[in-house]
Amino acid sequence: MCMIPALAMVDVYWLTFAPITSETAKFYDVSPLSIAFLSMCFMIVYVIAAFPASWLVDTKGIRVGFGTGTLLIGVFGLIRGFCASNFTIVTIAQIGIAAGQPFLVNSITKVAARWFPVGERAMAAGIGALSGYAGTVIAMVVTPILYEKYGIEKLLMLYGYIGISCAIIFIFLARERPATPPGPGEELAHKFSIGEIIGISRNKDFMLLMVCLFIMMGIYNAVMTWVEDGILGPRGIPATQAGIIGGIMVAIGVVGALILPTMSDKLRKRRPFLFWAVLASIPGFVGLTFSNDFTVLLISSAMMGFFILGVGPIAFQYGAEIAYPVPEGTSYGILMTMGQISGIIFIYAMDACRTTSTTNPMNLSLYIFIFLMFVVAMISTRLKESTLMTGEEPAKLPDPEKIAKAKEMVCNSGKRLLQQGLVSGTWGNVSCRINEDYMAITPSGREYEQMTPDDIVVVNLHDKSYEGDIKPSSEKSLHVEIYNTRKNICAVIHTHSPSASTVAAARREVPPILDDMAQIIGPSIRVADYALPSTKKIVKCTIRALAGRNAALLANHGAVCIGRDMAEAFVACEILEKSCRAFIESEFLGGPVPINGIEARIMHEYYLRKYSKQKKKTEEDTSST
Repeated sequence: MCMIPALAMVDVYWLTFAPITSETAKFYDVSPLSIAFLSMCFMIVYVIAAFPASWLVDTKGIRVGFGTGTLLIGVFGLIRGFCASNFTIVTIAQIGIAAGQPFLVNSITKVAARWFPVGERAMAAGIGALSGYAGTVIAMVVTPILYEKYGIEKLLMLYGYIGISCAIIFIFLARERPATPPGPGEELAHKFSIGEIIGISRNKDFMLLMVCLFIMMGIYNAVMTWVEDGILGPRGIPATQAGIIGGIMVAIGVVGALILPTMSDKLRKRRPFLFWAVLASIPGFVGLTFSNDFTVLLISSAMMGFFILGVGPIAFQYGAEIAYPVPEGTSYGILMTMGQISGIIFIYAMDACRTTSTTNPMNLSLYIFIFLMFVVAMISTRLKESTLMTGEEPAKLPDPEKIAKAKEMVCNSGKRLLQQGLVSGTWGNVSCRINEDYMAITPSGREYEQMTPDDIVVVNLHDKSYEGDIKPSSEKSLHVEIYNTRKNICAVIHTHSPSASTVAAARREVPPILDDMAQIIGPSIRVADYALPSTKKIVKCTIRALAGRNAALLANHGAVCIGRDMAEAFVACEILEKSCRAFIESEFLGGPVPINGIEARIMHEYYLRKYSKQKKKTEEDTSST
């Protein structure tokens, strides 16, 4: 609770000048853009200070991290008040206050993880967010009233006293953690590191969420900055009414930040709320763009606030969940940084796109914003629900010894590929399944002869993420899909052997011409339709060609062989090459005569069942020994 006043006050400082832009510009005799910079500096400074703030919050704790932020806003808030008549000092003080913001907001999801169980964390993040929204309401509604009554200097002095009081309240009353942990969460997260920041870029859902928040936060920051001077003022809406419209947006956003996250927690879903909230906010943007009626503008801003601001805590909590075990302060900081960068871009873009219209100079920007919100809605449909909400256990790395054995096997297998003439140069790739969550695969662009086990990459079979600077084979998606669709397969080899490549170039399906081919590979060797390497199409075509088979040719490319272990996968490679060579040579003798299809299927099924029993018996004998 002692965090709430400081979180509210930082938003008051951020938007102090937004509803009185024109009046403040006249008072200091500067341009409206210079006044807009007093809000934009929060975004600029956040980009610079976000990661140091995340480091402090994640490594030193909430009291140190959040406390640093409260001191910055308190001290520089007082300086701003004492020197309110000097625009240069006010600007410097505003930058100092802005430096405190990331220490405060980056603590929100950290507090949620430390003090609340999983099923209440979106609501907790919502409480933190609505504290800021309350500050925005004060800035947009109360600031114009106080300005008219006291003037700019007394206004800033009053806010300065309140800011230092918030710092004192937190320092004396804050606690680091509850006596009893509410459940698993932040105590299992990794510590802040640059590696975590780099690694999160491989998380597809997190990257899509970043794009969504980049657009949404950029639009919100731009609209709130120009609501009085660029959007409503030219239409004849006075500053007090513009402030009320902006304030209603945030006030109703507070209601949304209570209702939507609570519903999200109760239903244990995040993704549907993101989609529907974005879609439902678009009519509000339409009203803000085309209407001059005060009532319609109030309704429009209320719709925008309820859905855009209401879904914000859900989005940030969802980001913390899908980024897990990356620490909450880090994931929040990354998302907020993107939003601050977009805010700077969108604010300047709106000013640059001003038209000569005397009543609607920024409507072109608003048209673009409406289109972008449709884009966000479409992107949100591609997100997957977080595993913390679905109850699924996050993928866990197997023990180091098992990883080391898998890496050594893949490394040796890569060298064996080269020795047997199945590949040349850096072409081809090989992998093995470590467990149901991970595989080990050869790296991209590495010479097999110089390859060591340390070069082998461990890849997550669910999201294709990996750690470290070494990139896995560009065909990793194909390997992942094979393991996910064929649960009994534990080894995949992609070759460019001569005879197989020749038949693949001719795009000829090989019938069951040899007994061992029918047994090991199946009743035929299909050819997957041509597709560019490393694309979704080649994955789809190959999976189709491999159905019921242990090998397939890739049109104009090479071949893929699979097995229940590495030994079986290599046998499939050898039999594939032998069968393709026999197919080519038999063409000169009048053409191959295939085995009966039914007999070929019987041989393949018999091999699979007999091999499985032999393998199980071998494992039992080894275990008992």
